[in-house]
Amino acid sequence: MSPSSTSIAIALVGGPPARTSEIAVSLERADDSFVVEPIASVDAAVDLPRDSAIDCLLVVGTPVDATGTPVVETVRDRRPDLPIVCCLDESPDADAAAESLDAGATDVVRACGDSDAIAVLAHRISNVVAAARAAADAERQRQRLDEFVRGVSHDLRNPLTVAQGRLDLAERDCDCDSDHLADASTAVDRTLELIADLLTLAKQGETPREREPVALSDLADECWANVETGGATLTVAGDRTVLADPSRLKRLFENLFRNAVEHGGDDVTVTVGEIAPMYTTTRAEAVLPSGFFVEDDGSGIPREDRERVFEVGYTTDDDGTGFGLNIVRDIAAAHGWQVAVSEGTRGGARFEITGVDDA
Repeated sequence: MSPSSTSIAIALVGGPPARTSEIAVSLERADDSFVVEPIASVDAAVDLPRDSAIDCLLVVGTPVDATGTPVVETVRDRRPDLPIVCCLDESPDADAAAESLDAGATDVVRACGDSDAIAVLAHRISNVVAAARAAADAERQRQRLDEFVRGVSHDLRNPLTVAQGRLDLAERDCDCDSDHLADASTAVDRTLELIADLLTLAKQGETPREREPVALSDLADECWANVETGGATLTVAGDRTVLADPSRLKRLFENLFRNAVEHGGDDVTVTVGEIAPMYTTTRAEAVLPSGFFVEDDGSGIPREDRERVFEVGYTTDDDGTGFGLNIVRDIAAAHGWQVAVSEGTRGGARFEITGVDDA
């Protein structure tokens, strides 16, 4: 198989050789970007993804490997990101499509015999490959951005740290009483804080690879102790356990607590609580998603600014970086959650995180 950079390389396995050859020819006629290679045996198809740069595996029927495991499942374990399209028999069992998807298929087509079915199959293959390439390209761009941010941050942090140390020495040793040194030191500290937030922002949008059960009450208490809260008070209602990346959920809570104290004052009260699913008497499923909230009794956020608070750089605090709530939104989105801001029960700001899975 020698595809060009613009072609779509497809490995085809399953079914009698005559039929797979016919499907391969029909697919290449349907889309001239396709390069289709029928694989003679199931074992060869299982080994192929490790050795060959293919864009899609097309499985005809429901072939199994030497251990009796469906080929789809075996290949999926070895190549998590490879698009796999299953073309079932003309009259498949009612559960065959669901079983293929459960085994790891990206898409399922119920038939691939006549010309109309081939056209549908070609379209579906093009779609899953395009989606996979877009995801891979986005990941490459994210990695490049991450490397760039880390490199620039490192290059900036070193001289700033030196400047910070020299300013500290100058403030201790200098006999002059000048506000200039204090202002310069504050500027350096703020720049270092911005760099730290920029590094955090660069990595928070990545989907967590593993999630663990996290008790919200315990995590909230831990995060509260990590934030300069002055005379502020924390109240935690409920003891929900959710599935999340603990370190990122910790960052989410810390940023929301810091935001509440910075805008609500040292005597603000911050409450963490559960959002229970809401049901109706006529429907078994929840009509409103469940999750948790963080709210305060401070001055609140004007309605016209409630979407803007999540924008990078938006802040009403002269000492703020404008990254905190954007990081909160990115952490939530990376988990597949939604975050919204509204007025709290006591007039302050209320942040609701929904779509959360319980442990």
